Amino acid sequence: LKSKITGIELNDMNTNVFSNYRNWLDAQKIPKGKKAVLLSALTLFAEFGFNGTSTAKIAQTAGVSQGTIFKYFKTKQDLLISILQPIIQNFFPVYRDDFLAEWQNFNTLRELVHFIIHDRYRFLKENSDAFTILLSEMLTNNTVRRLFQKILQSSKPIFVKQFQKKLLQNGVRKDLDSLAVFRTLLGQLLTYFLQQKFAPQIKVNEENDLKEIEDQIIRAISDQKREAN
Repeated sequence: LKSKITGIELNDMNTNVFSNYRNWLDAQKIPKGKKAVLLSALTLFAEFGFNGTSTAKIAQTAGVSQGTIFKYFKTKQDLLISILQPIIQNFFPVYRDDFLAEWQNFNTLRELVHFIIHDRYRFLKENSDAFTILLSEMLTNNTVRRLFQKILQSSKPIFVKQFQKKLLQNGVRKDLDSLAVFRTLLGQLLTYFLQQKFAPQIKVNEENDLKEIEDQIIRAISDQKREAN
């Protein structure tokens, strides 16, 4: 699989392909200057935003000329998409299948929620810069939003079917559909992730905080009558 925009050959689909975006990028066989530009832009876009980052600053941080940037990327927008497109194209297909296979090993609601929160939080944390850019650009960038929506729609039928079946088997309220449960899970997790990213002055204790998030989610989605029985 080759991205038409980036020209970067994506690794074969496997469960470790995107455990860390920087490590994945470092392993790609692309020119040194191009790789330096991508890594520099990744850091700067995450810290200052796409609009707040100039190509001059990217070139300076990467140790290359601005001409080198435009040798590989026609515009700054192309550079942005070159960072995000591999993440979007791989995130749901690879991690959907890996995630659904892994969570078949858990048989209680507590175990399922614990796995989801810790597994996804670890992934967000390891790829903090990339997901900070993705989340912010999805709000304002139509190209990024279309790429994400396309892969989301193709994954939705498979994910929803297995997700809802497993949840119902393990005590989730029947009046909640799988998307409502997913929003509850994702909302709690992203809020905590963004808090650490943009409000670092707030003290955190990850072990206690994630346990509290788990408890809040379980209270919100569990079938209390079933638990009582």
